[in-house]
Amino acid sequence: MLLKTRRRLRKRFALLPCQASNQKPTMKRISLILASTFLLANMTRAQKKEYRINSDIKNQSGYSVKAYLLEGNKQHVDSPAVVNGDHIQFRGSFQGPTFGFLISNHPSSKFELVKGGMFMPSPRLQFFVEDAPITIKGNADELFMARVTGGKLNKEYNKLKKKTLPLIKENWELRKKSAKMPLSDSLKRKAIMKEMKDNSDKIDRHEKQFIKSHPNSYVSVLILSGKYEEYSLADYERAYNHLSDEMKATAMAETIHEKIEGTKNTAIGFKAPNFTKPTPGGDMLSLNSLKGKYVLIDFWGSWCGPCRAGNPHLKDLYAKYKSKGFEIVGIANEKSDELDAAKTSWLKAVKDDGLPWLHVLNNYNKDKDNLVAKFAVTGFPTKILVDRSGTIIYKEVGTGGDGLDKELEKIFGM
Repeated sequence: MLLKTRRRLRKRFALLPCQASNQKPTMKRISLILASTFLLANMTRAQKKEYRINSDIKNQSGYSVKAYLLEGNKQHVDSPAVVNGDHIQFRGSFQGPTFGFLISNHPSSKFELVKGGMFMPSPRLQFFVEDAPITIKGNADELFMARVTGGKLNKEYNKLKKKTLPLIKENWELRKKSAKMPLSDSLKRKAIMKEMKDNSDKIDRHEKQFIKSHPNSYVSVLILSGKYEEYSLADYERAYNHLSDEMKATAMAETIHEKIEGTKNTAIGFKAPNFTKPTPGGDMLSLNSLKGKYVLIDFWGSWCGPCRAGNPHLKDLYAKYKSKGFEIVGIANEKSDELDAAKTSWLKAVKDDGLPWLHVLNNYNKDKDNLVAKFAVTGFPTKILVDRSGTIIYKEVGTGGDGLDKELEKIFGM
């Protein structure tokens, strides 16, 4: 409601200079513009809220811990403001619904799979940031099981956690047990995997039931955003439509809606959505400008190991078919929310891997045109092939297989 009011105010007062274009500005008009500016500034400040998280975690003393906060679709990391033995306090400000989790470097926060460095992370302690004081009490040996109190959202989330946390804990123990087993114990490993799947199915049912019975809770929005692959498209859209109008207005819910529409719009046989993003040289590139060519849209990132491992083969395909009317557009989606940092990582990876095709950066103007959501990308790499008219004719997620090779051979006859 507040956001809509601000938009109406901006629209209304943005007309004032045009309305007065043939008139000298009067003191009344100037006062009105200043008053509206002051009002908008106050409304923006009013949205800012302070948070305070007090945690008492036994056996945490001597180990670092950080809070990762997801505000809408933007993540930032918060270091403790106060550390006194096992007592740790986080302080800061936030706007709008914010989800968080703690990560500690305590030895129990991970399980060593391979001697010398390969680890499996433990489940994370999850909570919601609110303007009410948040209290966390637990033990570093099982930080994800710590009790979180304070605020309406945490109270709602605790009802769900009461059902899911015992199952999450059981699966964590089973994962560690399975990791210790020799490969020869295939029957025992298979039995453990079945038990873990049964637990995961129970968690899934509890979460879906929560979403259904709490349409006006941001907890439901957060959970739904991570369950895209656990619904059919029709059921996922049905779950989204069941959310209240207030929840649908959140940034996270808007991303869910974009993903639903993206899935519908990027099925084979549909026209690929157009986009315009900057190239490494700063020019703006639109997909529509490449009509007349077969275009492979490659979603990747500098951080994505499988993406970059597949680049040498992609270079071979590009060299083979470029002269036949084949083009590649690499769409990089970098982890950093800071545009300059994202650009630096992107350009370094393009240079280091020697990628000769066209490139754009999704992080640019991502709030208004998120191509990952628009194309319903669920994993990296994702490759989408469009024909000369811009129609999607092939799509694959992940690496491995020769599906793309065969599709190009069929098109170009070589």
